[in-house]
Amino acid sequence: MLVNSAISIAVVTVLSVGILDIWQCVTHRMGGLLPTNWAIVGRWLMAVINHHKILNHPLQNMPAHPNELMIGWVFHYFIGFFYVVLYFLLWKTFGILTPTWRDGLIFGMLSVVVPWFFFMPAMGAGLMGRKTPRPLALSISALVVHSVFGVSIALLLGWISKS
Repeated sequence: MLVNSAISIAVVTVLSVGILDIWQCVTHRMGGLLPTNWAIVGRWLMAVINHHKILNHPLQNMPAHPNELMIGWVFHYFIGFFYVVLYFLLWKTFGILTPTWRDGLIFGMLSVVVPWFFFMPAMGAGLMGRKTPRPLALSISALVVHSVFGVSIALLLGWISKS
């Protein structure tokens, strides 16, 4: 049972994060905001590790790390894995969520507090991206992306659990 759950979580992670990435690419091509720059995320993570602080890194002025793009992508999927595990636990252990689109939407909408209040400030964009040229658009985009991600997690967990 534990092995099946671990495999299910891994599969749902890869598929749901992939859906999130495809969503960002499609909406960008349709005139939306730029997709997340995973190289700068990798640079931020390396700065956190090397300087032992989370905030106030002059990321744009720092030299590029040789593997920052790969590090950013791996970190992106690791964070996705955390979200899937959290959803799985809230479903299977606590009975708070079910693998339905509605609960997935709620989960996704609630999960956006992480980028709004942690990652955006940590990357220098301020709370809810207020230091960016289009903070409202960025915040709404993050809300939509996380909503799509949450629904993907829920539906994929439901689908895999029936297999």
